[in-house]
Amino acid sequence: MDNATLTGAGAGLGLAAVKMAAALLLILGLIFLALALLKRFGLASRLQGRGAGTLRIEERVALGPRKQLVVVRFLNRLLVLGVTDAGINLIAEHKADHDPTPDFQTALERESGQDSSS
Repeated sequence: MDNATLTGAGAGLGLAAVKMAAALLLILGLIFLALALLKRFGLASRLQGRGAGTLRIEERVALGPRKQLVVVRFLNRLLVLGVTDAGINLIAEHKADHDPTPDFQTALERESGQDSSS
C-alpha cells in the first residue's frame, strides 16, 4: 500500500513539474515575441530615447530576401540607400528644404492658429 501511495504522489509532482515547465516556456516565448515585434516596428529605439535624433528612417521597401531600399532623413537631406548583405550603397540624395511632416495634432494647432490671426 505504501508503494501505491508514493507512486500517486510522484505522479502528482511530475504533472506539476510538466505544467510549470510548460508555463515557463510559454512566458519565455511571449517575451521573445514581444521583443521581436518591438525590433520589427522600430519601437525599441523610441523606448530607449533614440527616436528623436537627427537620423530617421522615413520609408523602407523590401525588394527581396535581405535586399531593401531605405529612405533616411539626416538633418535636411533625404538619402535613398540600397541595403543588402554585401553592404549599403547610396543611390540618391535629395536636399529637403522643409521640415518633416508634423503629426496631426501639431498641424491642426498650426492651422487653427493661422486662421484665428487673420
